[in-house]
Amino acid sequence: MKSKKTKKSRRKTSRGQKIVYIIYLVIAFVSCFFFFKSYQYISNIPKANNMTQEEIYDLTRINESDIKLVRALKNNAFDSWLYEANSDKVKQLQKTEATVSSITEGKVKVSEVDQTITDLKKEVDIINESDIEELYVLYYKQVLPKQYEKAETDFQKMTAENPEEHYKEIFSLLDLLNKIYNQKGMLAVTTEDSFRKSTTLLEEIDKNFQEVNQIKSLVVSYEILEEPISTPETRLGMELDKYVLKTNDYLQANLMVTEFERKYSELQDNLATNKQLIKKSVEIPDLVGLTVEQAQRELSKAKLNSTIYGYTNKLYKNGDIVPESKRGIETWDDDKQAKITSQEPSRFDYEYIIQGSTIKVIVENKPTEKPKETITSSSSSTSDTSTSQSDSTDTTTSTTTSSDENKN
Repeated sequence: MKSKKTKKSRRKTSRGQKIVYIIYLVIAFVSCFFFFKSYQYISNIPKANNMTQEEIYDLTRINESDIKLVRALKNNAFDSWLYEANSDKVKQLQKTEATVSSITEGKVKVSEVDQTITDLKKEVDIINESDIEELYVLYYKQVLPKQYEKAETDFQKMTAENPEEHYKEIFSLLDLLNKIYNQKGMLAVTTEDSFRKSTTLLEEIDKNFQEVNQIKSLVVSYEILEEPISTPETRLGMELDKYVLKTNDYLQANLMVTEFERKYSELQDNLATNKQLIKKSVEIPDLVGLTVEQAQRELSKAKLNSTIYGYTNKLYKNGDIVPESKRGIETWDDDKQAKITSQEPSRFDYEYIIQGSTIKVIVENKPTEKPKETITSSSSSTSDTSTSQSDSTDTTTSTTTSSDENKN
């Protein structure tokens, strides 16, 4: 019984081993088949395209200096070769990389860079907007400093007489800055030192142009200038100094002639007026010390008029002195025998006077009654009325007395 069981177990073991061996053989065969196919696949690709693996590795190797777009191009080309057995992108990589380098190194003309990038975008399917912005930024950073130097050199050579001989690079710089201004995503360029220098240079050039144009315009219209031309402040403006000086000299001479003619004409008018005045002028009579009657006769002879003013007498009729605070010019009391104390204008002020002119004379009026002083002051209306009546009586008496004396 034991021998039968042993034989059965041996048969089962031999069968299991055979199955395992068969499985191992199948796996080994499949592995060899795939290994052979893979080797054949990889080995046949370079031969078909006349490229070795080493060449492909060299072309698609990523360097530290490669920009994002170049790295993406190399990875894409390598993946296409490795997984699609297509080396077209690898072959195209060298040409594409050269185009990208020509842009990033600023070797493309400003007038051609847009078209170059557009063509690149058509050829490369993986390029996106951020890659394009990066290309423009790198391109402008290379081109702008060079264009600035060219423009500055041209400006230093430029003259005020013939500015058109050296303007090409300046206008190219202006066009380049406008292009950068109007393009999105160029903040990294506008913060560059070369951009700041470029804008400062263009501002200086514009200031020079404006001053030169202004000076030329003023010099051409020199005949109608009213004010001298300001001293030039810019380099090109200073080159026109000789024209500015000549124009200002002409203007100064012209102003002197005009001023002389004006003053001479004024003098002629004054002389003519003086002649007329001399014909109508008479000597100013000395009236001080004369009576009013005598003075009027003198004035009548000279065809002059007079206005007479009285002055409060120094004394009252009773002989008391009139306070200075009470003395002043008042209406003349019509006493023609009163003597004149002063006149205006005086003989000492002027020698001649025009006929028909008026001379102001002042005489001393006759003494008046001294006002009565009130013994007690009262605020009643009766007292005020009495005082008013008293004053009126005194004034009437004084006037009557004065009239009687005149009659005598």
